[in-house]
Amino acid sequence: MKICRQPFTPCKLYIDGAEDLSVGDFIITSGGSSYLVQATRPSPSKPERLYLDCLRWVREQIPADAKCHQLNWYRR
Repeated sequence: MKICRQPFTPCKLYIDGAEDLSVGDFIITSGGSSYLVQATRPSPSKPERLYLDCLRWVREQIPADAKCHQLNWYRR
């Protein structure tokens, strides 16, 4: 069952190994979700991990010149 979240609502994510990810970039998932990165902070214990404050976004409203990162979710 797919859960649809309301667009333009805040959420928190983390990502490993995305050195060039910065505020203002968009994350697009293979499942159809998209997020605007509003803040980043490094993990104190895992140097490869970034904690993100994001805003859920409507994929069709991402600007054509935006920097986008493809993300594929995986099970833990």
